[in-house]
Amino acid sequence: MQRWVSIVVVLLLIVLVLGLLLPAVQQSREGARKSTSKMNLKQIGLAMHNYADAHRCLPSGGVIREDGTPLQGWMTMYLPFMDASPDFNRINMQTAWNSPVNRDVTETVRPYYLNPSVQANSTSTGYGLTHYLGNPHLLYRNSSATFEQMENGTAHTWFTGEVAGYFQPWAYPFNWRSLGTQLCDGPASFGYPAWQGGHLLFADGSVSFFSEKTSAVILEKFATAPPVPTREQIAVPEKRFQTGIFYWKQMSLQTEPDRDHTYFAKVLENSDQQPVLIQLFRSNHKELSEEEQQQMHLEDQRTFSVPRLILQISKTTDLQQALKDSPLSNDTNEAQMQVIHTRLESLQKQLP
Repeated sequence: MQRWVSIVVVLLLIVLVLGLLLPAVQQSREGARKSTSKMNLKQIGLAMHNYADAHRCLPSGGVIREDGTPLQGWMTMYLPFMDASPDFNRINMQTAWNSPVNRDVTETVRPYYLNPSVQANSTSTGYGLTHYLGNPHLLYRNSSATFEQMENGTAHTWFTGEVAGYFQPWAYPFNWRSLGTQLCDGPASFGYPAWQGGHLLFADGSVSFFSEKTSAVILEKFATAPPVPTREQIAVPEKRFQTGIFYWKQMSLQTEPDRDHTYFAKVLENSDQQPVLIQLFRSNHKELSEEEQQQMHLEDQRTFSVPRLILQISKTTDLQQALKDSPLSNDTNEAQMQVIHTRLESLQKQLP
């Protein structure tokens, strides 16, 4: 009997120790994620200054064409300064941010645009998210703000910060939001509720944490700091993105080896590993001669090897006919096409 009492006591002590240690471990991990988010903002701040040194102004919050077509946003403009120059060079700047030619880049999840404590990393249509949004007084439609316009000084003019919800794709050309006068006040506010506050990056490159109890007077002063654009310039579409935990998986597709093109499928899966989206891409692997390169337009040279989205497959897509009508039919033999059709059909049946 005494032996069993000793065992029970030992087990209780183990449970007690674990109960004391687990919260400390969790707190330590959360502190590390908080520190990572702060470093992400510092990295954005460094990109901000490097961009300004190169262009003498801040990037446009969003480049919007005269016909209303949204082209590229400020986070895309920072890619060359975030060690992502190859991806930046693959973007067709003359087309919409979500055009098929840009999807292979805009669907990429970029950790430096994410708060590691937030699980959502992508939209349900596959675009990589950001958990940071910018100051609409500095980043707005076709803007070109400068440090000289910041009358309150760069140390008192905020640039970007963590948002509580309503996350948007990092490539979306409308990634700005009013600071408001209360942090952690619902999904449309700034801050991270679990931290009871949030970080703000300022135009001088510094990052500070503000409690959700920060005075509304202080936040309003930050929110209204000059320069002050018009209401039309900071207007954004009334759009909400469905977001969550999604992952892309790439699947190569066998084609004729002597062809100039290669093909691959990208499958977007949710956290339960269920496919929710299937896309078919084509890449050009033909080597161009120097004469051919000179004959091509500059824009063509830059996007020539970019994978092109040629087919998006849904639950209702007539897969056999769609593949037959696609360029893939010219680069495969009958046996290869049958294998590809079987593999894609198996995935298609799993779509919601």
